Amino acid sequence: MDAERLERCRRLLGETDSVLVDRALKALIDELQSVEEIRALERAPYEEDPELAWNVSEPPLPYEGKIPPEVVAIAKRRRRR
Repeated sequence: MDAERLERCRRLLGETDSVLVDRALKALIDELQSVEEIRALERAPYEEDPELAWNVSEPPLPYEGKIPPEVVAIAKRRRRR
């Protein structure tokens, strides 16, 4: 363990060593899981999986009216999140 790094974390976060180690382990596990998910996608891309890669052959639905104000409001709220 890097003593200087641990001391800096203590000062910055004001947490106990056990909390700092738990947070570090969680971050490491999250990173490793992300790497494994990327590798899995490289081995078996969605585009090559017949269950996941659907080809939609229907034309898009036409819409020629004004967008209702309620729908615009919902879209604005979702964009802000």
